[in-house]
Amino acid sequence: MKLKLYKGNIIPAGTTSPYSLYSENLVTFGESDYDQAQAAGFINLWGLPTKVQALREQGKL
Repeated sequence: MKLKLYKGNIIPAGTTSPYSLYSENLVTFGESDYDQAQAAGFINLWGLPTKVQALREQGKL
C-alpha cells in the first residue's frame, strides 16, 4: 500500500494485490474490437429514466 503524508494526515495513494480484478488487457481500447459509436447508444439508454422523469415534471407526458 502506498501512503502520502501531508500536514499530519495519512492519505491512501494506491494499493496492489495479486487478487485484483483490474486487467490492463481489458481496459485498453487501442487495439481492441471496441466500437466507440456504441457508447452513444449506451449513454442514451442509461439516461432514459432521467429524461422521462424530467418530461413528467414538466407536464409533457
